Amino acid sequence: MKTNLFSNLKRFGIFGASESGKSTLARKISLLMWRVEHRPTIALDPISKANWGKHAKVFTNEEKFWEYIFKVRNCFVVVDDASVTINRDAELNGVFTTLRHQNHKLLVIGHSAGNLLPQMRDQVQRVFLFLQNEDSIKKWETNFPGQDLTPATQLRQYEFYSVANYAAPQKFMLTK
Repeated sequence: MKTNLFSNLKRFGIFGASESGKSTLARKISLLMWRVEHRPTIALDPISKANWGKHAKVFTNEEKFWEYIFKVRNCFVVVDDASVTINRDAELNGVFTTLRHQNHKLLVIGHSAGNLLPQMRDQVQRVFLFLQNEDSIKKWETNFPGQDLTPATQLRQYEFYSVANYAAPQKFMLTK
């Protein structure tokens, strides 16, 4: 994956169906951030402590995670399972707008656009979309005007689109 997909951006999302490849892509991006930008990963993984690599600190406790990320700087912050961790919680809007002041980059992982409030989605600068339903596509098209994202309703396992403003969506196949 090319590093220019990430260089000037601060907030990303990975969204898709279960078993589509979201976590695999997130770990690949995490490693890339470490190798290219020397950013350690701070991950909130509420279900299990997946292997994020030696460059990562993984939390399962949300309270400790949110407290910690505002004490450190220059990290790649990953919030997994947004349907549980963020869950459209308006109190977390500030994470999407102020976390960059810690010089962090944020990656949110979820199933659909509905996992985030509209003002949270407004802050996401690039999304990686695995298989999506039509309702989710409509929400993402609101955030990325002029983009036809309906092909994301027909993706196979491990296929995804990279979507950002001012650029045509790019289709990729995830490799292990």
